[in-house]
Amino acid sequence: MFQVKTLAAIMVALVMAFSFPALAQDNHGPTPFLAAPYDLEAAFVYQGQIISPDSSAELEIVLANRGYKGDTFTIEVTTAPPGWTTQIRRFNTVLTGIYLAPEETATLTLAASAPDSADLLPLGEHNFGLKITGLLGQKTIESRTTLSVADSQANQQALTLSTSYPEIAGPSDGRFSFSLEIHNGGHDDALVNLLAEAPNGWGATFKPGYEDKQISSIHVPKGQNRTVTLDLTPVFQAEAGSYQIKVKAEQPAGSAVTELTVNLTGTYKIRALTANELLSFAAEVGRPVTVTIFVINEGSAPQQQVSFLAVKPDNWQVTFEPETVRNLPPRANPVEVAMTVTPAPNSLVGDYALGLSVQGEKTQTALDFRVSVKAGSAMAWLGAALIVMAVAGLAWTFRRLGRR
Repeated sequence: MFQVKTLAAIMVALVMAFSFPALAQDNHGPTPFLAAPYDLEAAFVYQGQIISPDSSAELEIVLANRGYKGDTFTIEVTTAPPGWTTQIRRFNTVLTGIYLAPEETATLTLAASAPDSADLLPLGEHNFGLKITGLLGQKTIESRTTLSVADSQANQQALTLSTSYPEIAGPSDGRFSFSLEIHNGGHDDALVNLLAEAPNGWGATFKPGYEDKQISSIHVPKGQNRTVTLDLTPVFQAEAGSYQIKVKAEQPAGSAVTELTVNLTGTYKIRALTANELLSFAAEVGRPVTVTIFVINEGSAPQQQVSFLAVKPDNWQVTFEPETVRNLPPRANPVEVAMTVTPAPNSLVGDYALGLSVQGEKTQTALDFRVSVKAGSAMAWLGAALIVMAVAGLAWTFRRLGRR
């Protein structure tokens, strides 16, 4: 019986001995197996980044409390390029320290800006360093990263824009189409925006290959090509000359540019008219009559030479002064041309058709005249004399017959 009581007392003592350390623990519960009360993990998410000069310098940081007690961690930027301004942010809050509960993780951002509020980040490699320290655990971790600012040309190599025919010529009232090929040599698919810098007033539209619809962007899978068509319409009455169009294909990772040229030969159009715009006049047999013709260059290209050709009745004479009009610029004042028409001496009285062809460079126009031919003055007197003689002869005849 004594041995049983002794054994029971020993067991109670052992239970009490193992129970007191547990009771001495704080209210956080039992101690995790092999876990430390204070522990920290911290580092830049990326140990190296490459961005373009027009990008924002933002570096992500991850912090994790691996202990089983909460702690407050201070954050200090130990390394930064000279003159740069840095801030540690979480969302829209700027901070210098953060409290993390046990097993809590937080992502922060180191935002850096170039000195003197420069619009672009300076090229080259820029080093940044951090020191994160726990106030209770007194554990310190340092992390470093390198930010490389590369010329945008490096990013452009992933995207190329080309055409087989970068220069086209034609009249100013025509439409010009360029076939463009976009190649995505990057590692990801890209949504490529399309832009065309054309002269003021010109129409510029992009269309996908073999489709009749307008687009402003196109999806290009990585490693593949896409063909688009650029249609250009010059402004009305555009002058002859050479015009440059810059075409740009861009995506977030970079852009590509190509230059196109449209050589306008101008439009060719001439107009001819009379002073009162009437296409009829009177003339006498065998006598010249002059009609003034006005010639106008209504195109956008100069007319080097304008000539005249008359389609006339047989034996009629038609001359022009001047015979040709040279170097007639577009939209210049009308040029007067004297057309002299002489009906043939044996022409009968009546109406005749006279055609006028005005031939310029790559264009022509025509006028159709109606000429009313009348007898000349001498013929009129001769006709009157013959009538008088006929009347006198008839009168004499009636008088002789009347006496009998």
